[in-house]
Amino acid sequence: MALPSPRSRAASSPEESSASAPLPAGTLLPAAPDEAFERFVRLVRHQLSVPVALVTLVSAEEQVFPGAAGLPEPYQSERRTPLSHSFCQHVVASSEPLVIEDARRHPLVRHNLAVPDLQVVAYAGMPLVDADGRVIGSLCAIDSQPRHWTDTDLAVLTDLAGACSSELQLRIMTARAAQAADVAAREWRRTQQLLEERSSVAETLQRAMLPQLPEPDGLQMAGRYLPAHGNHRVGGDWFDGFCSADDVTVLAIGDTVGHDIAAAADMSQLRTLLRGYAVDRGEVPSDTMQRLDRAMVRLPVGAIASIVLARIEPAQPDGSRRLRWTNAGHPPPLLLRPDGTVDVLSTPPDMLVGIDPTRPRRDHATDLPAGSTLLLYTDGLIERRSTGQDIDVGIAALAATLGGLQELPVDAILDRVLALVRYDREDDIAALAIRVEG
Repeated sequence: MALPSPRSRAASSPEESSASAPLPAGTLLPAAPDEAFERFVRLVRHQLSVPVALVTLVSAEEQVFPGAAGLPEPYQSERRTPLSHSFCQHVVASSEPLVIEDARRHPLVRHNLAVPDLQVVAYAGMPLVDADGRVIGSLCAIDSQPRHWTDTDLAVLTDLAGACSSELQLRIMTARAAQAADVAAREWRRTQQLLEERSSVAETLQRAMLPQLPEPDGLQMAGRYLPAHGNHRVGGDWFDGFCSADDVTVLAIGDTVGHDIAAAADMSQLRTLLRGYAVDRGEVPSDTMQRLDRAMVRLPVGAIASIVLARIEPAQPDGSRRLRWTNAGHPPPLLLRPDGTVDVLSTPPDMLVGIDPTRPRRDHATDLPAGSTLLLYTDGLIERRSTGQDIDVGIAALAATLGGLQELPVDAILDRVLALVRYDREDDIAALAIRVEG
């Protein structure tokens, strides 16, 4: 900010009032020596050959001197005076320089107590400007004798006041930057706390949503869930397994659109509805899925999901089991046979749930030989959008990985198939493995 002309107050009318702007509520710096501003007063004394020089900051209550040289005691040590002893208040109030040759004759300050107490007779004060363009003090030269201030004197004082203002502005901006950094640090800590709280809630929600798989005679079961990202604890992919009233093991796996807490809430509703419909009815999977379609319209449940719903019937005399399933737009199950080969149980998929409840659904059936393993999974295990890998390629790769693992326990099989995506996944993943013991 450009300082006003140094002569702008030197030729003031004797009757001119100094009151034009309110004084600041407080001072930027305390009443204590500050080495940076002490240097400015030394330069003023040297360049203008004056006995007293001050860097003065003015408030509505007092003035303080972070830079002072030549004041009588106790003022030099105390570094403050009331406004009754202040010429610099007029510089701040007017936002202009104040140049006085003989204060004893000047109507603005002739009754000011600085004249008798501080021996202020000749005074030249230049505004000190803060980072917001406000005048908050003065850099002044003082003589105890009348003095004519030359243009050179005032030009030097103006230049030094500009440099002193720059130092003040740097202090202000540094303090503001530190304050902003402190605020940012507090906000960051608060954000981290909220994330931790959210993570804790999500982990609790996940634990509540992941089922306790049954242990039916003759079947081994294991399930896994991996979120899309490490900071997401819960999402829209899910699996379920339970035993129905007719001694059938019911299996379900689904992928609800989204992978956040909202998707998890949708998933929870779908899973609960499926459980309620399937647990005490001996109907085929397609009938249960159609109940779900109708319920989503009537309740309503605002979700779209792909689901495989399956029933594993009681063991036949040869140890095999009959599998019946319906597929609502979901990737096909894989069957690992006892000889290590893998069948992809591909069928024309029906419509996703949550789109059209009037569309018919179909049932499919196959035998599960003793020693075989059924793998249900969501598309996060087989699809790579970033690399353009489509689902068919992913299914083939998964089948190749699964092949030859027939001797491993179901937990170990899931470890193998999930290993390739454990640190590189773009979507939630749920997987369910069921071994027919033989």
